[in-house]
Amino acid sequence: MTATTIKVSSETRDKINALAAQEGLTAGSVIEKVLEAYLWRQRVDEAKRQMRSAPKEVWDEYMAEVAEWDASLSDGLEPYQGDKW
Repeated sequence: MTATTIKVSSETRDKINALAAQEGLTAGSVIEKVLEAYLWRQRVDEAKRQMRSAPKEVWDEYMAEVAEWDASLSDGLEPYQGDKW
């Protein structure tokens, strides 16, 4: 990996460094984690937008499938208890 420099305010730099020290990470890894979280949030928001704009037929089909899977929740299996079923 090649390193590079980015320009941020001294306040932002200090916040990054403080968080990195608190978490036992490097400043770079803090930025990577924050960026990954931000990009994940964008993907989730886009998925929500797409779901909201789906036609009623798609939602009806989805809800029917969810109902089928929900029925399997009470399929007679005993609750999981650590390493034993």
